[in-house]
Amino acid sequence: MADPLYGQLTDALRTRIIEGLWGEGDRVPAEAELCREFGVSSITVRRAVANLVAEGLLVRWQGRGTFVTLNGGIVQGPPQLTSFTDEIVSRGWQPGARVISLRTEAARADVATKMGLKPLAQVTVLERVRLADGVPVARQIAHLPALLFPGLDRHDFEHESLYDVLKNAYDTRPTTATEIYRAINVDGDTARLLQVEVGSPAFNVERVSSDASGRRIELVSSVIRGDKYTVAIRLSATKVTT
Repeated sequence: MADPLYGQLTDALRTRIIEGLWGEGDRVPAEAELCREFGVSSITVRRAVANLVAEGLLVRWQGRGTFVTLNGGIVQGPPQLTSFTDEIVSRGWQPGARVISLRTEAARADVATKMGLKPLAQVTVLERVRLADGVPVARQIAHLPALLFPGLDRHDFEHESLYDVLKNAYDTRPTTATEIYRAINVDGDTARLLQVEVGSPAFNVERVSSDASGRRIELVSSVIRGDKYTVAIRLSATKVTT
């Protein structure tokens, strides 16, 4: 296979699905088996599979494997509450981050409202550029209640996952979240950080996460490059009316 290998492998695996060699509900061969069959590396297999997950042809089930899905529900978006780091890994990329700033300040009115905080409550603001294989793919600004998470500035968020820190240092984890996706064009400052042209298409994604008690613990706004990120949603009708 010529470069890029994962693109050609994506085509080969897609053909198997389209031609019916792999049918609805079939389990895709394990990563090691595909590596041997096609003579490629594991990262090439992971990227190809991630492409087909994004297209809605495959779905991953934790602990079970990857399956063909032609009539399933949401297969990407993502279907589970995961960190950005985990999502980058699931797409076959090496995650990374560059911290722009980490500060504590009084919450703006809109931030306080969305997080259910009192006006001017203190929030810790973590702003990062998220990387995939060293390439900037997203600009993220996370707001967290400073009262709940004191000392976040002691952590190295260029090498530590925020969700891992919340879990390990504060015994807190997000269990539910709401995400809103909007299509935007990248402005000057964000374009510079993401290394794209001003006006390039992107997703603006706002997530509000809550813990098991329903307490809002995070508001994060992300601008994600449209050429590096795909959202695919498969829909099925539960009742057909005429």
